[in-house]
Amino acid sequence: MDRQYILSTFKIDQEGIIRSPGRFEGERLYVPYFWDAYLQGLADRDDGKIFGFDITEQDRREFPELKGKRAITFYQRDDGFIIEC
Repeated sequence: MDRQYILSTFKIDQEGIIRSPGRFEGERLYVPYFWDAYLQGLADRDDGKIFGFDITEQDRREFPELKGKRAITFYQRDDGFIIEC
């Protein structure tokens, strides 16, 4: 999953927030990208509740919104929504 796929699949507002109904609603446009990576077993950290990634240069090229971040963490709520910590 890449930026172009996300932009073509979800409604994204001017601030880069997903407005399409579903598990990513209200989150930043890069959240589905990391969720997909998590499902592929690529998380750098996973304690069974919170999973995280170290941000790479490739991640920053794909999602300039990640500029200045070194890592990112998420969790899945009981209702299935994916939330950035």
